[in-house]
Amino acid sequence: MSDQEAAPVEVAPPPDVRRWLPVVGLFVAFWATLPQYSGPALNTEASKEVADHIIPAVLVAAACLAALALKHRGEGPGLTRFFAGMVVLLAGFWMLATHLPLVVQAFGDDAPWPGTIYHASSALAVFGLGLLWTVFHWSDLAAMEALEKARTGETK
Repeated sequence: MSDQEAAPVEVAPPPDVRRWLPVVGLFVAFWATLPQYSGPALNTEASKEVADHIIPAVLVAAACLAALALKHRGEGPGLTRFFAGMVVLLAGFWMLATHLPLVVQAFGDDAPWPGTIYHASSALAVFGLGLLWTVFHWSDLAAMEALEKARTGETK
């Protein structure tokens, strides 16, 4: 048998990274709570720390748990996982928006850099995860719209 007649090698599809996003999200949610209880100290009120870290972390954890709970219903496109990603993205946006003044203060030497980096890094992690999650599940939104158009018989 010559090289040209060799049987084609079947290549397995790449693993779906999207199925690991909720699991990673649980770790990121835990990370988002850490500045409230550990790390370099900042001169902030406890209520601001709850609003800037704990509440977004709870939202991220709830979105991840919802996505994990729906995992057994099928791996096809679904709006729940897309909207879970949107919740994570919005929580990350909230965290970034509330930490931007802290970064501005650090540039003006009004806040210590170690505490600023420690607090803002979890905000970047939540926002980055939310952005990644939403982009990866954007095709689910398009698939659901196509299914709805096919169901109702709409054409362009």
